[in-house]
Amino acid sequence: MTSSSSSQATIEIRIYALATSAVSIIENPVMRQRRRPVVSKPKRHLWVTLLKNFSKNLVILLVILGLVQMIQNLAFKSMDSSGGSVLDFKQRIAEIESFLEITKNTMEVQKEFVNRKIEREVNHRFEILNEIRMIVRDL
Repeated sequence: MTSSSSSQATIEIRIYALATSAVSIIENPVMRQRRRPVVSKPKRHLWVTLLKNFSKNLVILLVILGLVQMIQNLAFKSMDSSGGSVLDFKQRIAEIESFLEITKNTMEVQKEFVNRKIEREVNHRFEILNEIRMIVRDL
Protein backbone atom coordinates (compact mmCIF):
# COMPACT_ATOMS: atom_id res chain seq x y z
CA MET A 1 0.00 0.00 0.00
CA THR A 2 1.17 3.49 -0.76
CA SER A 3 0.83 6.33 1.70
CA SER A 4 -2.00 7.98 -0.26
CA SER A 5 -4.03 4.80 -0.45
CA SER A 6 -3.45 4.08 3.26
CA SER A 7 -4.54 7.61 4.21
CA GLN A 8 -7.61 7.24 1.98
CA ALA A 9 -8.40 3.92 3.64
CA THR A 10 -8.03 5.55 7.05
CA ILE A 11 -10.40 8.33 6.00
CA GLU A 12 -12.92 5.80 4.70
CA ILE A 13 -12.71 3.86 7.97
CA ARG A 14 -13.31 7.05 9.97
CA ILE A 15 -16.27 8.03 7.77
CA TYR A 16 -17.70 4.53 8.15
CA ALA A 17 -17.27 4.66 11.92
CA LEU A 18 -18.93 8.08 12.05
CA ALA A 19 -21.82 6.93 9.87
CA THR A 20 -22.39 3.74 11.87
CA SER A 21 -22.36 5.68 15.13
CA ALA A 22 -24.76 8.21 13.60
CA VAL A 23 -27.08 5.39 12.53
CA SER A 24 -26.98 3.87 16.02
CA ILE A 25 -27.78 7.29 17.53
CA ILE A 26 -30.71 7.73 15.13
CA GLU A 27 -32.02 4.22 15.81
CA ASN A 28 -31.45 4.37 19.56
CA PRO A 29 -31.58 7.86 21.04
CA VAL A 30 -30.08 6.63 24.29
CA MET A 31 -26.38 6.23 23.57
CA ARG A 32 -25.08 2.74 24.21
CA GLN A 33 -21.68 4.05 25.23
CA ARG A 34 -23.06 5.51 28.43
CA ARG A 35 -21.46 3.66 31.31
CA ARG A 36 -22.60 5.74 34.26
CA PRO A 37 -25.86 4.52 35.79
CA VAL A 38 -28.74 6.95 35.89
CA VAL A 39 -29.44 8.04 39.42
CA SER A 40 -33.11 8.73 39.97
CA LYS A 41 -34.21 11.52 42.28
CA PRO A 42 -35.53 10.41 45.63
CA LYS A 43 -39.28 10.65 45.86
CA ARG A 44 -40.56 13.59 47.90
CA HIS A 45 -43.19 13.32 50.55
CA LEU A 46 -46.61 14.63 49.63
CA TRP A 47 -46.50 17.34 52.29
CA VAL A 48 -43.19 18.67 50.91
CA THR A 49 -44.65 18.91 47.42
CA LEU A 50 -47.80 20.59 48.68
CA LEU A 51 -45.82 23.06 50.79
CA LYS A 52 -43.56 23.89 47.88
CA ASN A 53 -46.48 24.47 45.50
CA PHE A 54 -48.37 26.51 48.09
CA SER A 55 -45.36 28.73 48.75
CA LYS A 56 -44.76 29.29 45.01
CA ASN A 57 -48.40 30.23 44.48
CA LEU A 58 -48.32 32.53 47.51
CA VAL A 59 -45.25 34.35 46.19
CA ILE A 60 -46.85 34.75 42.76
CA LEU A 61 -50.05 36.07 44.37
CA LEU A 62 -48.07 38.59 46.44
CA VAL A 63 -46.19 39.79 43.36
CA ILE A 64 -49.44 40.25 41.43
CA LEU A 65 -51.03 42.11 44.35
CA GLY A 66 -47.96 44.33 44.58
CA LEU A 67 -48.19 45.16 40.88
CA VAL A 68 -51.89 45.96 41.20
CA GLN A 69 -51.16 48.22 44.15
CA MET A 70 -48.42 50.02 42.21
CA ILE A 71 -50.77 50.63 39.29
CA GLN A 72 -53.45 51.90 41.66
CA ASN A 73 -50.98 54.25 43.28
CA LEU A 74 -49.96 55.58 39.87
CA ALA A 75 -53.54 56.01 38.74
CA PHE A 76 -55.01 57.38 41.93
CA LYS A 77 -52.28 59.42 43.56
CA SER A 78 -53.49 61.42 46.51
CA MET A 79 -55.14 64.51 45.15
CA ASP A 80 -54.43 68.03 46.32
CA SER A 81 -56.49 69.47 49.10
CA SER A 82 -58.48 71.15 46.36
CA GLY A 83 -59.42 67.72 45.08
CA GLY A 84 -57.27 67.83 41.93
CA SER A 85 -58.49 68.31 38.44
CA VAL A 86 -59.55 66.11 35.60
CA LEU A 87 -56.49 67.27 33.68
CA ASP A 88 -54.15 65.84 36.35
CA PHE A 89 -56.02 62.57 36.22
CA LYS A 90 -55.74 62.43 32.42
CA GLN A 91 -52.01 63.15 32.64
CA ARG A 92 -51.55 60.27 35.05
CA ILE A 93 -53.48 57.96 32.76
CA ALA A 94 -51.28 59.09 29.85
CA GLU A 95 -48.16 58.32 31.94
CA ILE A 96 -49.45 54.83 32.66
CA GLU A 97 -50.30 54.26 29.01
CA SER A 98 -46.82 55.34 27.92
CA PHE A 99 -45.27 53.07 30.56
CA LEU A 100 -47.36 50.13 29.33
CA GLU A 101 -46.40 50.91 25.70
CA ILE A 102 -42.70 50.92 26.57
CA THR A 103 -43.12 47.65 28.47
CA LYS A 104 -45.00 46.10 25.53
CA ASN A 105 -42.27 47.13 23.08
CA THR A 106 -39.56 45.75 25.33
CA MET A 107 -41.38 42.43 25.62
CA GLU A 108 -41.82 42.25 21.84
CA VAL A 109 -38.09 42.80 21.32
CA GLN A 110 -37.29 40.06 23.82
CA LYS A 111 -39.80 37.72 22.16
CA GLU A 112 -38.28 38.33 18.72
CA PHE A 113 -34.79 37.70 20.13
CA VAL A 114 -35.84 34.39 21.67
CA ASN A 115 -37.66 33.39 18.46
CA ARG A 116 -34.53 34.07 16.38
CA LYS A 117 -32.39 32.14 18.84
CA ILE A 118 -34.72 29.13 18.76
CA GLU A 119 -34.92 29.31 14.97
CA ARG A 120 -31.11 29.32 14.65
CA GLU A 121 -30.82 26.33 16.98
CA VAL A 122 -33.49 24.35 15.11
CA ASN A 123 -31.88 25.13 11.75
CA HIS A 124 -28.50 24.04 13.11
CA ARG A 125 -29.99 20.74 14.27
CA PHE A 126 -31.57 20.17 10.85
CA GLU A 127 -28.22 20.85 9.17
CA ILE A 128 -26.52 18.27 11.37
CA LEU A 129 -29.29 15.76 10.68
CA ASN A 130 -29.01 16.34 6.93
CA GLU A 131 -25.23 15.85 7.08
CA ILE A 132 -25.70 12.56 8.90
CA ARG A 133 -28.31 11.44 6.36
CA MET A 134 -25.96 12.27 3.47
CA ILE A 135 -23.15 10.29 5.08
CA VAL A 136 -25.43 7.32 5.67
CA ARG A 137 -26.79 7.58 2.13
CA ASP A 138 -23.23 7.53 0.69
CA LEU A 139 -22.52 4.25 2.44
